[in-house]
Amino acid sequence: MKIILSPDKQMNVDTDTLEPLGLSVFIDKSEEILSFLKGKSYEELKNLWACNDKIAMQNFERLKNMNLRKNL
Repeated sequence: MKIILSPDKQMNVDTDTLEPLGLSVFIDKSEEILSFLKGKSYEELKNLWACNDKIAMQNFERLKNMNLRKNL
């Protein structure tokens, strides 16, 4: 299986359409990926994502504050 991570140009947060039934079965793997990404510098992530400064900074900030078990 391949997982592709790519920042979205227009990330819209929708917290009231569907209530989650529980955590993803992939939560452990997702947390591994998140930990890996949080260990990277801004420049490393910008190069990984191959995107402009604005999108890179938005997503770098999102990663710093991301918690996969809250605000579902």
